[in-house]
Amino acid sequence: MVTSNTVNDENLYTKYASSWPIPPGTTLLGPFEIPSRGDHDSPLFLSAVTAADLPEIIRVLNINKDIFYNTGSFQYPYLESHAVTRMDNVHKWRLEFGFNNRWAMRTSPDGPLVGWIHCFPVPNIPFIHPLEPHRHVKIIELGYWVSPEFRNRGFGSRSARFVVEEIGFKVLHGDIVRARAYVENMGSRKVLEAAGMRCELASKREFVDKLQKEMDLAFYAVHRDPSTHHILHDGTV
Repeated sequence: MVTSNTVNDENLYTKYASSWPIPPGTTLLGPFEIPSRGDHDSPLFLSAVTAADLPEIIRVLNINKDIFYNTGSFQYPYLESHAVTRMDNVHKWRLEFGFNNRWAMRTSPDGPLVGWIHCFPVPNIPFIHPLEPHRHVKIIELGYWVSPEFRNRGFGSRSARFVVEEIGFKVLHGDIVRARAYVENMGSRKVLEAAGMRCELASKREFVDKLQKEMDLAFYAVHRDPSTHHILHDGTV
């Protein structure tokens, strides 16, 4: 089990140590060793987020407001109740679908969390696949964040590329893997480009519930084959 050795909060760790056990047979737990891009890259692993990660998740998300302002759903201040609700959802997903879809970025297989990445199939896609008219297009949504203490080390782009190629396409059989970033968040947009995505809609204004205001979003995607390139251009799915 991953141990939380970066936060002096034994009470919180003990409180949830036995919560959200991973259901037997759950796949995609990891750890996955992420390929390096050269000799300068630090070791990087992805493995399932567990109850042991709660203290570090709460600590990292309260370092500053950076992750709050640059993600769609993570709150600030990030409270114990927020973390518990999120882990409830993680556990429900594993029970219902039989695979894990939220991973912690780590610098060793059992090390503390230094980032978060998730992906999931988007439900109720109305488009029929142009080359396979017996089925609908399958779209996989990607999201991530990296701790402010571990930025500019390539962890986000390496993790995103791995999840796109090895999980989104090869395991989940997506036709499209997509992601969104706030237009002004150039760091995140560069991560998505490094993961092989291209910007398919430069700007679309959407209401962001946690901010209680409209924000301009850029839509990125990578496709299994060119036949689906037209689908995301209007940003409606």
